[in-house]
Amino acid sequence: MKKQSIYLLMLAAILLMSCKQDSPKYIIGVSQCSVDIWHDWQNAEMKTEANFHEGVELRFADANSDPEVQSKQIDSLVASGINLLIVTPNQLSSSSPAIDRAHDKGIPVIVFERKTESRKYTSFVSADNYEMGHMMGEYIASKLSGKGNIIEVTGPKGSKPAEERYNGFHVAIADYPDIKVVAEIEGDWTEEAAYDGVKKWQGDLNTVDAVFGHNDRSALGARKAFKELNARLPLLCGIDALPGPDGGIHKVAEGQLDASYIYPTRGDELIKLAIAILDGDRYPKETMLSSALVTHDNAMVLQLGSDEVVRMTQNLNKLQDKANGYKQQIATQHTVWILACVSAALLLLSIVLAILYFRKK
Repeated sequence: MKKQSIYLLMLAAILLMSCKQDSPKYIIGVSQCSVDIWHDWQNAEMKTEANFHEGVELRFADANSDPEVQSKQIDSLVASGINLLIVTPNQLSSSSPAIDRAHDKGIPVIVFERKTESRKYTSFVSADNYEMGHMMGEYIASKLSGKGNIIEVTGPKGSKPAEERYNGFHVAIADYPDIKVVAEIEGDWTEEAAYDGVKKWQGDLNTVDAVFGHNDRSALGARKAFKELNARLPLLCGIDALPGPDGGIHKVAEGQLDASYIYPTRGDELIKLAIAILDGDRYPKETMLSSALVTHDNAMVLQLGSDEVVRMTQNLNKLQDKANGYKQQIATQHTVWILACVSAALLLLSIVLAILYFRKK
């Protein structure tokens, strides 16, 4: 009787183990330095691309612009058992040790936008922030015919993209001695910070001929301040040119911005790169993404293209949600079927054991 009971328990255990969901093939951790429209779009691209790869799970963490929080989140992602880390560092000095720790544990690391202070990364992906700043400087100088006053709304101190955009911009306008930067207002990539900074400026806004925001939200925040103070609107230029109704491409097409520069998010490419690394395929050590200037001349065409991308992405996500729903239904039905089989097996074995018991008596 004892032997039959052991067989019964073993059979039940085997059947219940078969109910277990398949574990993901790859778990990819994503550490973002902050939450904003740009990072939201990039995260959405990563999720959409991950849907095309079987068994890929994404785990996101957002540091809300706090470098210490980001370091802890990177360590937490590593401890959770990820297979690869994608990270956009907030500040290089504070984020590098956590990135190095992940790399030293054998976890491949893709660094996006800002290089770490060491070479402990698997692959680096970025666009040329210096070139963006330089191109915007040339564009503004051309539109002002080489003469005018500029307010520059920068990114936060310690930000590598802000530093590179600043350097590129100032090298470009250095060739135009009659162009003056009358104010450098430090922002934090948000519309609110730019709005407050411009509104508090003590100078005469009506003497300003152009605003260069280090991103589109900074330029839009400056525009809001000019409007509220009934000042003459200057030339308004930013960087990012995201798709979608709230993105920079639409803002240029609508006339709220005069120009922007595409800073590609390419979350889809990050996931493709991550899969290539995990699959053991060949991959580039460094990738520079291409970008382009957006003005009134090409904004409408780019808007039509970006609208189509947004529409297709939304449709794909809806299809994926439906597919996930069907998979969940199938998994539930499978579990119910297994439990029914277990119950039937237990009942049958109980009957057999009862018969054997009474026969022995």
